[in-house]
Amino acid sequence: MIKYPQIVKPEDIISSFYIPGEEGISEHWRKNKSPVEFRELVFLLKGIEKITAYMGRNVGTILWSGMEPTESNVIFLDPSVVLGRYPVPPSRADVAIGEAIHLGYKNTEWSDRAKNLAAKALNKELHDEDSFRYDRRFALFIEMAEDVYVDIVSNRWILGRYTEKYREYTFEVRRKNFIQPPTVDELLHLWWLMAAERSGQAYKVELDDGMYGYFGYNLARFYTEPLLVLNSIVGDLINKVPRISSVVERCELRAKLYLSIYEDLKANFGFWVTDIRDKKMIPRTIAEDIVEDKSQFKAIIAHYAKEMETLVSKSADITDEIRLICHDDTEVVPIKINDIVLPFREPVDMSLLTKVQALINTKADKRKVISRGMESGKIDKRRLYRAPINGKVFMYKKTEFEMNNDIILVIDASGSMGGPKWNTIQMIFKVLYVALSNINKNARIFSYNETKGACLLTELSRGDNELYTVLPQGKTASGEAIIAAVTLIRRKTRRPYIIHITDGASNWGCNVEYAIEYCKKQRISLMTLGYGCSKSNKAALREEYGRQVEFIDNLQEFPAKFGKLLNQGKYYKN
Repeated sequence: MIKYPQIVKPEDIISSFYIPGEEGISEHWRKNKSPVEFRELVFLLKGIEKITAYMGRNVGTILWSGMEPTESNVIFLDPSVVLGRYPVPPSRADVAIGEAIHLGYKNTEWSDRAKNLAAKALNKELHDEDSFRYDRRFALFIEMAEDVYVDIVSNRWILGRYTEKYREYTFEVRRKNFIQPPTVDELLHLWWLMAAERSGQAYKVELDDGMYGYFGYNLARFYTEPLLVLNSIVGDLINKVPRISSVVERCELRAKLYLSIYEDLKANFGFWVTDIRDKKMIPRTIAEDIVEDKSQFKAIIAHYAKEMETLVSKSADITDEIRLICHDDTEVVPIKINDIVLPFREPVDMSLLTKVQALINTKADKRKVISRGMESGKIDKRRLYRAPINGKVFMYKKTEFEMNNDIILVIDASGSMGGPKWNTIQMIFKVLYVALSNINKNARIFSYNETKGACLLTELSRGDNELYTVLPQGKTASGEAIIAAVTLIRRKTRRPYIIHITDGASNWGCNVEYAIEYCKKQRISLMTLGYGCSKSNKAALREEYGRQVEFIDNLQEFPAKFGKLLNQGKYYKN
């Protein structure tokens, strides 16, 4: 008897396997991974840096605890969260990302200033446990209040999903050291969960004994009243404080809010134990036993520190190469290649595109292309003999345009270019890219700005017919940016012609003269277009670039001035 193979139904086919820990948010974007420990830690660190770059200029450098800092403003992340399995599971990566965002917002919101303002008003010393003025309860409260606030700030963005993961993970770790309630530490952590919840509504709900997985203790009996006191300021932390534009004023208001409830909070504390480290309430030996020793994790990171630092700086930092081109000028600032971009969804201005396209076509070489043997079109006398055979006796003529030079745009994206000015600049480079890409596949667009004390050069055209953008910020290092762009394009483009768009002279880094001379040596044309420049900036740009600069004050002037730039530019021939 013949046995036929059993037919497998589609619903019986296993298309994927569930792996615990692989359901994290970061799985949607973190694709650069490695099974090698120190490489995976570096890749994760780079991913975290990309996210924190959008949070502000004062976030600081992100490192794993155990690595050697090279700057004063450093955020050290706990490596114990991600060590042990590689690639790091997305659920654990989410926690590390959330910690970086949480600590980053503490820097951008000047949390230390807010805490010190509140401490000064109460004459407390926050970091000196031997001082008679030290109040551990106040220190825990003021620290947790800032934890609540920075998570509230993160909730205004998608980043709140990551701080939520960090908050929940931290709570589960800390609850293992909670002793029999009531304690100040447990109360404050419960407040953190309620007040920083992403919906912004949990703080309005009265505490329930089983709300956060507790059983066997009557938590509501101990914590309901003090939570009402704590939650009385949450509404202002959510709605009032973030709307203040001045970071100094935000700190002052937060300090006032904390002080306004502290006396009522102390009355509710009574004789509660502060936490398991409270030396006044718990025997010293017990308090010392629970201190976590994370030196082993720091040692692991320190072992790979050199390799990790090499990988971090290997592909991004090109400062040394630029410094050699500038003859070791001491004013050369750090410059890095950046790949953090934002999607650019704005539609192209068709009226402006038509004008620019027509202008470019007049400057481009024309080449006639004839397609013969077509089924329709104009009759081709050469193919009339095919009429009785297949009827393909037609031809189609068209004119193709081709640029002799590859046009490269270098866009100033410093802080002065922000606001409405940046909207116009985006419209300009969008139109130019669409117009040029039709006849020049090597057209490229770069932007440059300053972040964390370094000039970042970012390519906005990625070769996938997509155009991206960045957030304008920081100072203007035009010299380094132009030289860096040349180093990236000199081997990949045909007779490059750089058009630099800015609103003012370089105010940071090396002299632009180095960039102009380097372009001449590389046989690259360089022209500058000034947009929205003041009289002083126009004079400064003329002094820097001489005849290699043109100015426009509005969008209508752009096509004519762009054509003038193409006429003035020197086209080098191979």
